[in-house]
Amino acid sequence: MSASIIRTDDGPVRILTISNPAKRNAFSDDMAPALKKQFVEADQDPSVRCIIVTGGEDIFSSGHDLQEVLHNPETAGDPEANAAFTIPTELGTPVIAAVNGAAYAAGFILALNCDLRIAGRNAKFCAVGARIGLVPVGGQLSRLLDVVTYPVAFKMLATASPVGAAEALESGFVTEVCDPAETLNRALALAHEIAEVSPAVVRAIKTGLRVTMHDGLGAGNALEPLLAAVVRALPDGDEGVQSFLEKRPPRYPNAPADLQDMLDKAGATR
Repeated sequence: MSASIIRTDDGPVRILTISNPAKRNAFSDDMAPALKKQFVEADQDPSVRCIIVTGGEDIFSSGHDLQEVLHNPETAGDPEANAAFTIPTELGTPVIAAVNGAAYAAGFILALNCDLRIAGRNAKFCAVGARIGLVPVGGQLSRLLDVVTYPVAFKMLATASPVGAAEALESGFVTEVCDPAETLNRALALAHEIAEVSPAVVRAIKTGLRVTMHDGLGAGNALEPLLAAVVRALPDGDEGVQSFLEKRPPRYPNAPADLQDMLDKAGATR
């Protein structure tokens, strides 16, 4: 089987599977650009309400193909080359990592930049930079502190030692640990739970949290009424109230195609 990113859909959930079994799901050839393209396409599709990225039951990803890194060492720290692994933070659509086995190097960066992580008991996370003489990039020196405490982050980065699923759960890096055979199913259950609520509000939540983490509490407070005003113009609020009064599940419409631009503009002009 050739190295590729496999796309499947489960209703409103887009599943992107890293597939390069011959090299432990390492990113070879054009796999990274292909993953970025798939992320962008899913984010621009209003019918996609959540994205899952996984590598299957045995391994998430061992990172970059080291043979290619030896021939092109600049790719290991190149922001453009790593864009596929950091882009989940920039998307309006929530992204869940379903991790079994090793999530090392670029695989660790990808899992880190997802909104949520569910791990099989066989999962191991490793930021390898210090061990191979490279500064940890791709959010490892920044976003990691949004996920875990400073001591946990420093230990992960400075020792470059693998962190097992149980330790990752204790630190809050992952939200759930399960049998490897159930990791994707648990991620799908969570993704469908997210897909049932207002996709417009979910996008506003992700935008607001991103701005607050980046610019501070004051910026987040200032942005809240602006985001609320954008969403208030949509039918989601009426549907939510009406469904509550009628004692039925809400039937929220897909978010407008230009909603993220409107939310981002509100963030830029707060």
